[in-house]
Formats: sequence, structure tokens, C-alpha cells
Amino acid sequence: MLADALLAYLRAPPRKRGADRPQLVTLSQAICRLLYTFCKIRGEKVVVRFFGAETKNLELLLNAVEEAEGGKDAGQGEEGEKEWTWEERYICLLWLSHLLLAPFDLSTISSAGTGDVKRPDIANLVWPEKLPSVAERAIPLAIKYLGAAGKERDAAKALLVRFSMRRDMQALGLLDALVQWEMACLKSSTTLATNSSYYYIGVLSYLAGILISSLSTADMDPYLLKVFRTVQNISDEENVAFKSVHASAIARKTVIKVLRTIAVLALRREYSSKGNEVITTEIVESTVGYLLDALADNDTPVRLAASKALSVITLKLAPDLASQVVSAVLDSLTTNILWITLPDGTKTQDLTAVNPQEWHGLILTLSHLLYRKSPPPDSLALILHALLTGLTFERRSTSGSSVGTNVRDAACFGIWALARRYTTRELQDVVIAEVSAATAQTREKLIIQIMATELVVAASYDSAGNIRRGASAALQELIGRHPDIVTEGIAVVQVVDYHAVALRSRAILEVAPAAARLGGCYAEALMRALFGWRGVGSGDAKSRRMVAGGVGELVRLFGGGGKEKPWRRVQELIGQIDRQLGNLKARAIDERHGLVLVMAAAAGVIPALLSADSVKEWEDPLDAVKAILRVVLSTLKSAMAATSRRPELGLEATCRLIVAACPIIRMERVLDFMKRRSNASINTVAWEKILRNEATTKCSPDDSFDPIEVREIVEASGSIIDASLRLTDPDTIEAAVDAATSLTLIIPTAASESLIHSWAVAVTDNSSRTRHPGYLFVLASVFTHTQSQDAICTLILSQWQQATNIVDRVSILQCLNRAQILDSHTARFIPLIAEGLDDYTTDARGDIGSLARIEALKATSKAFATIPCDAQSGAVVRDGNEEWFADEDLFGSLYSRTLRLSAEKLDKVRGEAQTALAILIQDSIQHSAFTSANHVSRTYFRHLLDLQLPSSASWLSNTHLHLHQRWTDHLFDGYVSAADSGAEGLIRASRAALNDFCFAAPANRELVCNTLVGSVKRLHDAGDERVLLPMMSVVAFLFDAGILEGGHKGLRGLFLATQRAHFKSGNVRKLEVAVRVYGGLLGVMEEEKEVEKVLVRMLRHPFPGVRKAVEDVLWVGRGVGKGGVGVQGVKKALEEKWESGGE
Repeated sequence: MLADALLAYLRAPPRKRGADRPQLVTLSQAICRLLYTFCKIRGEKVVVRFFGAETKNLELLLNAVEEAEGGKDAGQGEEGEKEWTWEERYICLLWLSHLLLAPFDLSTISSAGTGDVKRPDIANLVWPEKLPSVAERAIPLAIKYLGAAGKERDAAKALLVRFSMRRDMQALGLLDALVQWEMACLKSSTTLATNSSYYYIGVLSYLAGILISSLSTADMDPYLLKVFRTVQNISDEENVAFKSVHASAIARKTVIKVLRTIAVLALRREYSSKGNEVITTEIVESTVGYLLDALADNDTPVRLAASKALSVITLKLAPDLASQVVSAVLDSLTTNILWITLPDGTKTQDLTAVNPQEWHGLILTLSHLLYRKSPPPDSLALILHALLTGLTFERRSTSGSSVGTNVRDAACFGIWALARRYTTRELQDVVIAEVSAATAQTREKLIIQIMATELVVAASYDSAGNIRRGASAALQELIGRHPDIVTEGIAVVQVVDYHAVALRSRAILEVAPAAARLGGCYAEALMRALFGWRGVGSGDAKSRRMVAGGVGELVRLFGGGGKEKPWRRVQELIGQIDRQLGNLKARAIDERHGLVLVMAAAAGVIPALLSADSVKEWEDPLDAVKAILRVVLSTLKSAMAATSRRPELGLEATCRLIVAACPIIRMERVLDFMKRRSNASINTVAWEKILRNEATTKCSPDDSFDPIEVREIVEASGSIIDASLRLTDPDTIEAAVDAATSLTLIIPTAASESLIHSWAVAVTDNSSRTRHPGYLFVLASVFTHTQSQDAICTLILSQWQQATNIVDRVSILQCLNRAQILDSHTARFIPLIAEGLDDYTTDARGDIGSLARIEALKATSKAFATIPCDAQSGAVVRDGNEEWFADEDLFGSLYSRTLRLSAEKLDKVRGEAQTALAILIQDSIQHSAFTSANHVSRTYFRHLLDLQLPSSASWLSNTHLHLHQRWTDHLFDGYVSAADSGAEGLIRASRAALNDFCFAAPANRELVCNTLVGSVKRLHDAGDERVLLPMMSVVAFLFDAGILEGGHKGLRGLFLATQRAHFKSGNVRKLEVAVRVYGGLLGVMEEEKEVEKVLVRMLRHPFPGVRKAVEDVLWVGRGVGKGGVGVQGVKKALEEKWESGGE
């Protein structure tokens, strides 16, 4: 037991302190730190029960605390003990408070007699007579630490409360003395202005402790009024002395705790029946008024304390008085609420003028009242209105952050408490007409169903994760406590699961549609909520995009049934969005972005609702399609006329709308053709391609019959796409590329080729300093359905040659990955891809060339995917239309670089290279093992090394080109970067795999040693300093691991290459690595004297680090060089060793 070990240490402390090191702590410090950790996790009230209760330990602990304080006050000498930490003081004081539960008088425990201990003078404290020595010694310590800033304050408070509430101490007058002392300390006086807020927190917490301990007794009855007046003076009086109290949230919270306990004590029948009715009324009224004001405090802990205190006091009041408190809270919720008239004539609440902090306190108070079932059932209608309003409460600060989350959290707690405490009959008796917040759900007749629906909406769409989980928990409680009331209750609980709503994207895109399928009430509420602050009004663009995706999923449900045609419902929805757009102010950029995205999502679902069979009666779908196109045209014109400081948001959403409108235009042409020719029929295959917005030569009527709306949409779309492609925002460019691709499918071939030509001209436009990658992306996107494929390939290659910065190179590689160019023109782009794989550009940000390497690896994956697999092996055969892979130079230029990057030190690059290599491995077992290996693991690197063996040739799709001798050099050019300069775990994994591979077979060792030793000379001759240094470091590792041994034919060349590598070099790391290589050569090379001479010369090197490394190598390898013998001494010692035969 830790407690027993602490007692043993205190009984026999070490006589002499050890070395004073900051990393070391005493045994008592370590034990108390562990015990405090337990207290922090499980609570001190639980942990303290495991402490020993033997009263013999009381004197031991008290002596230890006194000695520590005495040493601290007197100062510690060189041989003195370390000063106690706050954990030690906290644990010992806490243990002392636990020992005071002894059931017999303290006078029988004290070793000293009464009056033998000198009582210290404590301001405002009048010591009672005949106090036991234990109390006289412990009380000053407790009072001292009552004003501490640390956790020992809590332990000191507990100790002082235990002393005060003991019967033997009360009989001696200690309680009265301490109460008088604390009231004197809390009196208003400018002389107390120097006291810190921690001092008042400690005194107030002690006062709260003795009041709480006397709840079931009359011990504090004589002091209630005096204490109340004193504490009231602190909270009401503005003076210099108590400014620290007013500025501290913890102090204000403690004041509320004291006032709450006083009010509860005053409401006891035993107290009020003694003629104290007037005092009780004064205390309760003043306390309730103060607590109502505290509900608007700026600090959350104060509001939490005030709301809980109000609920506790209200529970003790008579029913009529309790109803008055509830009414006061509800009345406060109606202040500063404005009513505005919407364009459709309906009125709605405007909460922009309310105080969010006050609303949090008020809603939380209602929740606590409901949890204790204080409000009568006849007031539930107004409470439900407040809770449902709080569940949708949202305010934004001036910086745009949400300040209404805590209000919604309190509302979830309130609904949970309501469902838990009130019966089904009590809830069903609520008149829905009196719940104003439920008027939106006009069809519902049950308040429980209304609450469930609102909780489903909150759990699906709320922006805060804790609110979504809280709403899910409240929904589960509501359905579980009131069964067979909510529509599809069990299914709803299973769908709106606590864990399912944790991720917002999953809640919007999966949970909400699944809940909507369970009932029309959920679908309508979810769709309605998407047009509020939770949906199109979300604060960030990413959330609005997710909301648009959620709308698309909900609109798909329109085709699931119902009397109304699904396309008519979509038409009504788009019309509603158009009206809402018309009511927006010019500065509402975010809302406009969200609404246009939602319109695009709704319009994009139209093809899914119109099959070839559903349009046999063409008139109704044609009217709906034309109405939708009119709205689209109006929206495009508004986007063209809009001016904004953030045009990228509006252009992105408008481009998404163009993408959704293009299939609708193609559908309109087909339906209009059927109208003009009554006997025309629809080609099912072509119609399905139109619905998927794919190119088709059939079912394409002449565009000369297009109505004016379609012509204007096409014209406006071209202008909007051109403006979008000139921006640099990735999301806007992606949307513009999709819109441009869709636009080329609805215009004639000549117009499409002309548009593509204009984009190509824009790419080569040098009049602007800024390059526009969007034009390059769109050319790659329309590559498959244009006649200018060769021109586009030439343009991309010329742009690569002109690219001067990493951004342009990355953009060009991205355009290759976006399109299908590599499916048919791989050979033309292999040199480009190879250059991207070799991009090691660095700047102040670091290795920014890795961005190009990653994109080049993605392009390599697409190139490898065009290689047909061996059908005899059972692998899937790909349709390769080029035989570039049969060319050794073309294939090798990609394969060798991919091998190198698959082992380099950057994780993202290595992961992409792993994906590319996996495409070439056709053996199913090896493919599964390779892809499942983590690219930072030992297993992964062993796979790479095994690929260099002749036995692995059958794994690859290009077996006849697998010349392992050729690729090993390239692999180790990247492998050494991971084995030398990668992260610590990466170095360990790569070196362990290399060690395993070398010791697996002699041939493996020979392969690795030949490659690495030969690479040092090759890299030095090539001047590749980036790889040379890690290569030499790994060679030194081979010596240290015993892999590279004597007799190797390349050691002489390694020695000469190492000398040339560090000749006249000022790179300290290179010099140190060279010394390590020399150290390895000492024991395995025939010309050891030459190595020793080089090392002796390096002893004179001006860099001390290099000299130190040489000394270490000579000492380990030859046993000389230490002890300050100098260069001549080392030379003499080496000569003697050689004269004696080298032994």
C-alpha cells in the first residue's frame, strides 16, 4: 500500500539527502504524487477511505507537517531536507481530516497536555480554553493553508470543518470561535484589501463546509442571520476590500453555495417554527433574487452553481412559492425577444437581442427544476416552449464563432429530465397550442412526438458534437420512458444512435436520410431545418457542402411514393429556395452560397426521379423541367450581377448549379422533341446516358429548337465558368471543371471545339503574371470527348517545359491525374512523370518537391494500371492500348524511380509509392501481404528488399523486365534516406529489415554490400551529395552490425571514395560519418596502415566534434587515443602495435 509506505518513510526519513538532481524526487513526493493522481481520477472522498484510520498516525502526520513548515520557515541548509511539495501537504492534511473521524475525544489522543502547546496569535481568532494540543497544533496549519492557491486549500478546509463539527470541540466553544473568526475576516474593511482572492475563497469554502455539514442539525441555527448578512455584504457592497471576490468566478460560485445552504437551513421546519418566519422570508427572498441575477453571470461555473441552487431552494418551498420561482424564470426568458414579419406574412421570434449567458442560466435552471420535478404539470406548456426554443438557439459572436452551444446543451438536459421525471399522461395532457415553438409541426397532435422530432433534427444537424450526442441521449430516454407513442420509436433510436451522430458528415449524409425514411414527420422536419442556421446558414463552407449533399439524399426519397409526382415536389422545393434567395440581403454571402448549393443538389436529383418509363406522358415532366430551368436562369443572372469580397463562394455554388442543369437541358430537348412528334419514342440506353450526363450520339435533338431560356443559360454558363477558372480556390476550380465538362455535352460539336480552343489560348496567355491552373484542368477533363487530343497533349508538355515553380509543376501533374489522358497516351507523358518523380526542390518551407513527387506517383499508378496482367496467373486482365511497358527504357524510368520513392523517408511519398508498386504485383498472396503491410513497418521494408531477389520475378506483371541487378541501386538510393535521416521509428524498422535480409542468406548479404559499397563511388562521381551522406552512414551501420566484413573486393574503392568525399569539406556531419566508415575499415581492410594514417591526420582537425569522433574510433579499434596523449602519442602507440605484430 502506498499509504503504508508513506507512513514508513515519515517514521524513518533518510538522515542525509542524496544528490540534488531535478530529475529525482524523494519517496514521499513520489507517493503523494501518485495518491493525488488517484484523488483526481476517482475523487478524494473515495480514495481517502483507503487511508489507515489508526489514531496513532495522527501525531505522526501532524509532526511531519510541522517539521516541514519549520524547515521552510527557518530555511534549509546544505544537508537539509527538500522543501515539501504541494502534493505532500495536500495528502497529509487530507489524511489528518480523515483521522479526525475518531469516535472519542481528542484530549485522549494528544500526547501533550492541555495548555502545554504555545498558541500562535491568529488575527480575529479568540482561542477557546482547554483545547487539546492536537487542535492547538493543527488549526493554525489549516488556517494557514486555507488561503493557499493550490489543492492543499481543499484539504485544509476539510480539516478545519472536521474540527469544527466534532462534538467535543463544540463543547469547548471551537465552533463559535471559528465562526466569529470567519465573519470577522469577511467584514468590509479597506485594511483587508491586500488579501488575495484565494484567501476569501478559502474562508468562504470553510463557511460552506460547516453549513453543509450542519444540514441535519441545528448547530448553525444561531449564526444563520449573521452569516447571511455578512455574505450578503460581500456580494452587494462595492468596496476595495472585496474587489478580488467580485473578480473571481470561484469566489462568486462559493458565495452562491453558502447562500444556498443558508436558505435551505432557514427553510427547515425546526428553524422557521421557532418564530423565525420573518428571517426565513428575508433570507429566501434575498437569496432567490441574487441567484436570478447570477444566472446572467459571464462565467459558466457561476451560472451552473446559481441554477442548481435555485432548483434546490425551490424544491424546499411551498407549491405556490415554487410556482412563483418558475414563473420568474419563464418571464425572464421572454425579455428582449423581438417579433419580425417574414416576407410570407408570418411572424417569428428574433433572439438577436437576448443575452446568451442569461439564456443558458435560465434554461439550465428549468432543467434542474424538471430533474427535481419542482414545476407542476400545468406549467409544462410554457416550459416546453422554452426548451424547444433553447434547442434551436444560436448566436454568433463578432468573430463568427458560436455562443449558443451551451444553451442547446442545457435544453437537451431539460428534455432528458422531463422525459425521465414526468409520466406519459402528464405529458400528453399538455395543450400543443400553448407550446408556441411547436406550431411548425401543425400535423402532430402529441407533444411527445414533437419533442422526438426536434431531437432527431438536433441529433442529425447540430454543428456541435456534444449537442448531437446529448440530443441522441435525450431521444433514447424519451422513447424508452414513453413507449408506443413515437412513430417507429425503436427504429429511430437505432438509427439516431449515440455513436452514429458523433461525426457530423455521417450524421448529415447517413443518419438524417435513414431517419427520414422512418416517417414523414421526420422527413419534413429535417428538410425544414436545412434551410435554417443548421443548414444553409452554417458558418463554414465545408458544412454547407455537406448540407447540400444531405438535401440530395432527402430529395431522393421523393420518388419513394406519395400522391404528388416527385418532379413536382422538386419543382416546389426549388421554387421555395428561389424565393428565399430573393429575400436575402446582399451581405448574406454564406447563406446565398448554401442556398445555391442546395438548389443544385435538388436539381441534380431530377435525373434519378425520371426513368424512361416515367416520361411516357411527357407533358407534366416537360412543364416541371421548364419551370426549373427558368429558376436556374434567374439564379445565374443574379450570380453574374453580384459583387462580393469573396466571389469564390458564389461562383463555386453557381458552377454546381450548372452541372445539375446540364442533364435537365438535355432532358428538356428530348421531351420537347416528343412533344413536336407525337409518335416519337425514347431510346432507353441513350436516355439513361443523358440522365447520367454522359456523352451519347443518340437521342440528341437539334439544338436549334432550344427555347430562349436554354440559350441564355448556355451563354451565362460560359461566362461564369470562365470567371471561375481564373480563380485559385481549389473548390471553385473543381466545380468549374465539372461545369465546363457538362457544358461541352449540351452544345454542338463546333461550339464545343471553339470553347475548348479558347481555353487552350487562355493557358498560353502570358499577359498575366498569374497562371490559371483551372484552364489546364478543364482541358484534361474534356480530353475524352474532343477532337483536339493531340493538341492538348502538346500543350501540357510545353507547359511542363515552361514551368518554373513547384506550384505550376504540381498543377500539371494533377491535371494528368484528374483525366483519362494516361489511359491512351501514356508513352508521351512518361518523361514528364519521371521528371516529377525526381523533383527534390527545397525552400524555406522544406522539401516542397515532395508535393510534385506525390502527384507524379499518382500518375505512375495510372500508367501502371494500363499494363495488361498475365491471364494465366489468374489476375485481372486490363485493356492496355499501348505497349509502352515492353520498352525497357520507358518502363524502367518509372519502375526504378518508384522503387526509390517506396523506401524514402517521407511517409506520404512512401505510401503513394506503395500503392503504385502494388499494381505491378500480380501474385495474389504477395499482393495481399504487400498492401496490408504498414509503410512504416519492418515487414514493409522486408518486402521491398525481397523484390530484389531473382525468385520474386514471377510476382510482377512485367516478368521479362525484372532485372534485379539494375533496380537494386535505385531502391537503396531511397532506402538509405529512411535508414539514416528518417523518424526514429522509421530508422529502427528499416535497419532491422536490412539486418534480417542480410543474415537470411549469404547471397542477400553479398547483394546489399556490393550495392552500397559501389553506390558510394557512383554517387561521389555523380556529385549527388543528397544521397551520398546517408549512403555512407548506412555503410558504417553495415560495419557496426557485422554485415560488411573483410575480404570484400570493393573496400579499397570505398576507402578512396570516402577520402574524396570529405576532402576539404566543412560539413561536420559528413566528416563524422567518414570517421565511422574509417572505423569499420580498420578491422577488415588489408591496408589498415593507410586508414590509421588518415585518422591520425584527422586528430589535428579544427572541429572538436571531429577530433572527438576520431578519438572514439581509435580507442575502440586500436585501444589508443584516450588520456590526452596527443597526436604524437597516438602515432607512437600505433607504431609499437605494428612492430609487435599488430596484436
